[in-house]
Amino acid sequence: MEILRKITIKTCGYDVQEIKSLLGDKKSIDLIKIVGVTSSYKVGQTDKGEFIKLAGTFNAINLETGELFSSSECLLPNFISGSIAEALKNSPEVEFALQIGVKADATSVTGYQYTVKPLIDAKPSEKLLALMDAAAFGNVTKIAA
Repeated sequence: MEILRKITIKTCGYDVQEIKSLLGDKKSIDLIKIVGVTSSYKVGQTDKGEFIKLAGTFNAINLETGELFSSSECLLPNFISGSIAEALKNSPEVEFALQIGVKADATSVTGYQYTVKPLIDAKPSEKLLALMDAAAFGNVTKIAA
């Protein structure tokens, strides 16, 4: 397992050209699986736009090569990081397991857009389950995405 300063799709082996090459004429491909427990985040800005850096413990695997990566920092596409950061406002830690890929999109500047597939069911915290029970939500064990 390689220890990285931060896990990103690029540090896991996929830059724009590599993704375009692998995607070719396919409709979609899977790039990485990532699991993590995050306890904080930081919003930053570069010349390419705003980003959200998650802090915690993260492991990822490149699905093409099988290479494993580990880091205490993680940057994912903002639509993914944003929802994780939002969940941190209500919980001291957020656990996640995701498969990230791309699908062809001729309207995108890169020619693709990112996809994400949860690998574990999203479950409310024990505190949230207790509140839902008190509010007569019934027997709730998972929340639909």
